[in-house]
Amino acid sequence: MSKHGTHSRALHISGTGLPGGTTVQLDGEDIAAALTGLTLRMGTKDRPTAVLDVVLHDLSTDVAEPRIVVPTKSRALLVQLGWTPPVDGEQQGDGS
Repeated sequence: MSKHGTHSRALHISGTGLPGGTTVQLDGEDIAAALTGLTLRMGTKDRPTAVLDVVLHDLSTDVAEPRIVVPTKSRALLVQLGWTPPVDGEQQGDGS
């Protein structure tokens, strides 16, 4: 575990960097469809850090009981990273 409480993962990025032309694999599984972006930070004294921008649908905060929709691919990625989905109130998306 790192000083931030995260687990080490194997991340592999390949391709052109263009939409549809890049593969992002986390622990051997392609997660590119669940991302809107990725930032790789590297320093001389720190371990490389990847910040994954995960696809989530927008929601309104002005609603008393908002409906939160997490796309299927994003949900799978979040669970792989250690997220435990809530039992009540959470909706699964259509895979987009």
